[in-house]
Amino acid sequence: MARDIASAYTRALDASAAADDLAAQLEAADPAAISFFASHHHDGAALGRRLRQAFPRAAVIGCTTAGELTQEAWLSGAVSALALGHGKIRSAAAALARFDQGVASGIARAGEQLSTALALDLRQADPRRYVGVVLVEGLGMQEEAANDALGNLAPTVSFVGGSAGDDGEFKRTRVFCNGEESDNGAALLLLDVAVPFVVAKTCSFEPASADYAVTRVDVERRIVYEIDGRPALEVYASLVGVPKGALDDSVFMAHPFGLMIDGKRWIRSPQRVLPDGGLKFYCQILEGMRVHVMRSTGLVADTRRELSQVRARLGGSMSGGLAFNCILRRKEIDAMQTQDAFIESFGGLQMAGFHTYGESWLGHINQTLTGLWFA
Repeated sequence: MARDIASAYTRALDASAAADDLAAQLEAADPAAISFFASHHHDGAALGRRLRQAFPRAAVIGCTTAGELTQEAWLSGAVSALALGHGKIRSAAAALARFDQGVASGIARAGEQLSTALALDLRQADPRRYVGVVLVEGLGMQEEAANDALGNLAPTVSFVGGSAGDDGEFKRTRVFCNGEESDNGAALLLLDVAVPFVVAKTCSFEPASADYAVTRVDVERRIVYEIDGRPALEVYASLVGVPKGALDDSVFMAHPFGLMIDGKRWIRSPQRVLPDGGLKFYCQILEGMRVHVMRSTGLVADTRRELSQVRARLGGSMSGGLAFNCILRRKEIDAMQTQDAFIESFGGLQMAGFHTYGESWLGHINQTLTGLWFA
């Protein structure tokens, strides 16, 4: 009997060997859709083609990573994968959105392919049946535009996913779809789901300051220059109690900015200090936004709490899903040496995911675990 959902991982570097290893582990799920997450040392296009050959009825997407994970392993330089079977998924379609002629036009063309494949008007899709996965190339700073385009394309459908990585080298990231690849685009997967599902996120932070108005920004370059009309570095350094010259990754990870919207936390993490006095972020911050400096509330405990709440939302039955975990959370977990405790949070599930250069859900976010979970 098919299990309907199965996760897998392999440390094989050769694409054929890796695909064969994954296929043997995923076969029992009778895959309708496969998502894989591969180190940038892998030939992801060849890996995708081999998986399509093994499972010709499955839609296959993937991307390069900043590390991989399953419910059994914390990985680097490997491949993780999740197969969703025909018992979970009525039908699935995948398309590669190429951004060479613009993000919006690339998403629109890919949307036409999804619409045709599923015989579906994307603007009328039932959000209780349909959900999407989006994997975006991670270095072009086009995630906000991609998420905006997806919202216009399919306003009732949640697309959840992450930005491809290259293990912190920041040189080249790639996305894959049915054996094709792009380093300037996004891989889209649209699922018609036959069981209850939940999209959820946890960011493990709470406000540590009053809120402040962002008053001067370069939106496209994700740079903040002024907060409450004062130099951003001066305000931020004062709030975190660190001299401007000592601001570094450890401070940024411990004290990101956060937006509070209807009691929910949406994180915007600083990336680096610029010579012109600007503070560059991993995600866009808009002029007029009100932001708090945040403090950690306990990453592993919050992850367990969120998964428990998801299980309850699914009626107490949860089989597994996809997890998109920010590279900054990976760095925190590595620094705290809590890898085993984090992985144990997913015990009893079939889960695969990767460490991202940012997460996608209702926009581009970071320092968050975002997931798609199935009953």
